[in-house]
Amino acid sequence: MKTIWIRLTTVLVVAGGMTVVPLSSTAQVPGSVVGVVGGWVTNEQVWRSEYKTEAVGGGQFGGFVNAATPLSWFRVRAEFLWTQRGGSVTGQISGDPLVGETRTDYLTVGVQPRAALRIGRLEVFGVAGPMLEVVLRNRFTTELAVAVQEVGTAYGVGAGVGVAMPINASLFAEVEARLFEGLGDAYTGNFISAKNRSFGVVVRIGRPLRR
Repeated sequence: MKTIWIRLTTVLVVAGGMTVVPLSSTAQVPGSVVGVVGGWVTNEQVWRSEYKTEAVGGGQFGGFVNAATPLSWFRVRAEFLWTQRGGSVTGQISGDPLVGETRTDYLTVGVQPRAALRIGRLEVFGVAGPMLEVVLRNRFTTELAVAVQEVGTAYGVGAGVGVAMPINASLFAEVEARLFEGLGDAYTGNFISAKNRSFGVVVRIGRPLRR
């Protein structure tokens, strides 16, 4: 958990700092960009402090739009993703053992401001903003199934930093390290609850929408 907090702090500081760094008027791809995104997420559930937790990995796939604004260095990103999250926990509840693992598939929707800085052919960017997650499917191990249940809709905040680069005259790629911090419970039960905290890396491939 300490490692994820270090990653979270680093990404938030960099992303926050970049929101005040402008680009020259010719630095970014002209117009809005639309494309696909995919990557890997490592998720850790945040339970009560006396529980021992372990992170689990999952995929993240979907589409995105980087919508242009009158400011060449500033865009608004909208993403629609299928995201796998989960975690394992070991502890006790009312004197009985609480041991098991959860796996949940979400529809993740995010709308985030995106600010960028041009360095040669590369574009370094930062994003941060709210995210909404709707449960598509959930799997509990037997031990947890009798103790907790998923919350149908969860909220959180995401932040990331990355690098964008041209592939050819019409295609562009982004590589981004990103963090997600749940702001509300993703799982609840009698006297227990948990939220999600994730670190991930994604790759985007997009092309400009011609005006």
